[in-house]
Amino acid sequence: MTTKAPPIRLLIAERTLRSGLTLLAVHNPGVPTFACVVSLDVRAGDEPVDAPGLANLVGDCLDEGTKRHDALQLAAAAESLGAMLDGNHRGGVVMCPAVSQKKATDLLRQMVLEPSFPGREVRRVQTEVLTEIKAEEDDPRTVAARRFRKEIYGRHPLGRPPHGTAESVARIKPKHLRDFHDTWFRPAGGYVAASGPEEPERMLDGLERAFRGFRGKAPVHPGVPKVELSQKARDVHLAMPREQVHVFLGHAGIRRTDPDFYVLSVMDHILGTGPGFTSRCSRRLRDEMGLCYAVSAGITPSAGEEPGTFTAYIGTSPEHRKQAVEGFLAEIRRIRKEPPSAQELEDVQQYLTGSFVFALERNSNLAAYAIRARRFGLGFDFLERYPDIVRAITPEQVRDAAERHLHPDRLHVVSAGAS
Repeated sequence: MTTKAPPIRLLIAERTLRSGLTLLAVHNPGVPTFACVVSLDVRAGDEPVDAPGLANLVGDCLDEGTKRHDALQLAAAAESLGAMLDGNHRGGVVMCPAVSQKKATDLLRQMVLEPSFPGREVRRVQTEVLTEIKAEEDDPRTVAARRFRKEIYGRHPLGRPPHGTAESVARIKPKHLRDFHDTWFRPAGGYVAASGPEEPERMLDGLERAFRGFRGKAPVHPGVPKVELSQKARDVHLAMPREQVHVFLGHAGIRRTDPDFYVLSVMDHILGTGPGFTSRCSRRLRDEMGLCYAVSAGITPSAGEEPGTFTAYIGTSPEHRKQAVEGFLAEIRRIRKEPPSAQELEDVQQYLTGSFVFALERNSNLAAYAIRARRFGLGFDFLERYPDIVRAITPEQVRDAAERHLHPDRLHVVSAGAS
């Protein structure tokens, strides 16, 4: 008999400033550490069409200097606090000992809101990104993954490579970074979340003191094309001088707010994302057919504010490409027609309800969780409700959701490597 773990109850406080910035504080009693996350309303479509990679480069360069500190001074200031700073295209995060939280939060504020984008440092980071892009152009798995996203998303911004292309990144100047930052790093619709041992209301007071000077009119985001499910299948192979072939197949997926999300999460683990090699695709394609070592399939991992993708992946030898695709198709068709067994469902339910807490052991993850809960309307009591949501899912619900959301006759197959 399985013993239920006690429900997780988080004390989360919320405050919205007049600027439209929402502050969140998660009480994590007894820990000696603190984390703060800034996540602003910066979207994929905010980049100019001819400048893919601009938002990514902005995030990479946030910690290269501020109005008060150059890059070395900023790094030294963080090190003196025992803190770690990291920027991204929507803001950034700082992690530190709890005794340093006030000063560390101020460093995060400076990094996210007052970057200087100095020319020398921007060019150095730009060179690093270009080197990475060049390396990825020789990696068949990355080449196939990029083409797969382009096939699925078409003209939608999510179809562009997030790091950009060699040509687009090479054209970016520090002025472009400053203009993008000035336009899109605004408080309205953004979040600042902290997690630590201090009482939530006191944490909110500290966050408000740090960010109350963050002002700016909310920008108007460009419209983006609707993500459409393809009406027909497509098969593309990109020949590269490699021994293996890397195969992606799938189609447009769901948003995080889709009412079938939790049922589809269970379906994913039965079909292709279960722990170890317990999923159907792993058992069939790896263990029984001996086609590969790495194999996966799922629709929920990429679900976000925009639709993600249903993506299946396998790395195999070129002579087994057709057999691998047929193996995926067989498992997709099977899960659309037959409910999973009671044992399959129970195994996944036990895994999901027993493992989800491990992702919340760090303060940075707790802060990020609070933002997701607010951004996607999950409710701050989501962690309390999640185990019961998963345990209530039936085999028939899994089959029905698979039938609604998996479309084997509309799959895009993209591969790169040996022919």
